[in-house]
Amino acid sequence: MMNIALKYKNLPFRDKVYQTGLVLILIISSGFPMFVNDKLVYITTFLYSLAGVIMYKPDLRWVFKYSSFFILLMLFQTAFWGAFYITTAINQILLFTTACFSIAILGTNFIYLYKKTLVIIAAIASLLFIPMLIIPGFSDTLISASPIHISKTAEAYGWESTSHNIFIMNFPPDFFEGLVRNSGPFWEPGAFGGYLLIALIFDMLTTKTWLKKDNIILVVAIITTFSTTTYLAFAVFLCGYAFFKIKSPGVKWGLMIILLAVSAISFFKIEFLGKKIQEEIDDAEYYAFTKGGDGRVASALLDLAEIRENAFFIFFGRGSHQDTRVAGDDKEVLRNNGITDLLTRYGLFFFIFSIISIALSFKQLTKIGNIPSSLAYLSLFVVLILSFSEVYFIFLVFKCLTLLYMAPLPNRKRVRIIIDKTIDSPNRITPSHLHTGLKIANNNL
Repeated sequence: MMNIALKYKNLPFRDKVYQTGLVLILIISSGFPMFVNDKLVYITTFLYSLAGVIMYKPDLRWVFKYSSFFILLMLFQTAFWGAFYITTAINQILLFTTACFSIAILGTNFIYLYKKTLVIIAAIASLLFIPMLIIPGFSDTLISASPIHISKTAEAYGWESTSHNIFIMNFPPDFFEGLVRNSGPFWEPGAFGGYLLIALIFDMLTTKTWLKKDNIILVVAIITTFSTTTYLAFAVFLCGYAFFKIKSPGVKWGLMIILLAVSAISFFKIEFLGKKIQEEIDDAEYYAFTKGGDGRVASALLDLAEIRENAFFIFFGRGSHQDTRVAGDDKEVLRNNGITDLLTRYGLFFFIFSIISIALSFKQLTKIGNIPSSLAYLSLFVVLILSFSEVYFIFLVFKCLTLLYMAPLPNRKRVRIIIDKTIDSPNRITPSHLHTGLKIANNNL
């Protein structure tokens, strides 16, 4: 039986392959548009995680405990809406159970494998995207040369739009309308930026060396998304991280002032930052009443208004079925505020549980990295900023993040350090003895 508390590098080859495959399928089902919201993909992911449970027999007592809480919520929603909601409830229970199984199997290896996978995705996406900024027509050449090419045309409010997907890269409709931004293989640049930033946070919370090759690759990819929300969240995290990590008060506050000044200048001088945010606020009422959402602020306003229609909705949510999630006649409207979406789908009780759980998960990571626990709350705030423009919480990766604090910490063996006592100095322990002993100990952790 596999010891799930072992670090990834200490696992047998077969278990490394299984765990890598599990994290990859979690990411693909959470962000690749060819597979997102596909019931067959979700069932496959569940069966893959279930196979791991059968093979490795991890401790599932906590899984049943928290699954029971979620199952009870689904029963309440089904009782309120009626029999037609049963299929939706089963799908939601399946997703939540898959996340529980995944964390029970992976433990904290989820953090390591998620980061490594996103680094590889970021490197490929950046290598393919940067030439698109320099060479006219490179994207068309790449699409035509790809052995995988799926184009999808959608119509909304009388407008047709076409996206192109070659699996390793996705080109949303606005890419060919002048908004050349890097989506990687995810459904849009902002989503890609969010997943990249989560990978960067995982690394910076769990390791003391943050200026390294992997993180540089992640930052370069974040820059190429040209995502306002990701830039804002990234700036907040860097400022907070520097503030809590730097010891010298003078350097700490000096750097903070510089970062705030640069952020303020960027907001007012870079058009797609400040102007885009201001337009979002100014057009909130228009989007709310003419499109039923289709904007972060408009989505939030409508979600909060609709959840107040019934006391049941406030505490237990409107549910995830498209006929119940939105109150209006048009059920296809876009609601893209992840914070109010979480509240609207599952209600206040589960919303509070999720927010507290994410904070505890990040706190667990700060223990691994032996850094101030204040950074856990900073990371939670960054996730909320990201979620203001994407409905991340419906996806498996973020469900896993919610449960991560229950994962066992990496196993640390007890190692007895034996100090050799030389004949010429039988009672004296030299620094070299201690160095040798500690080196042996570290190699066995």
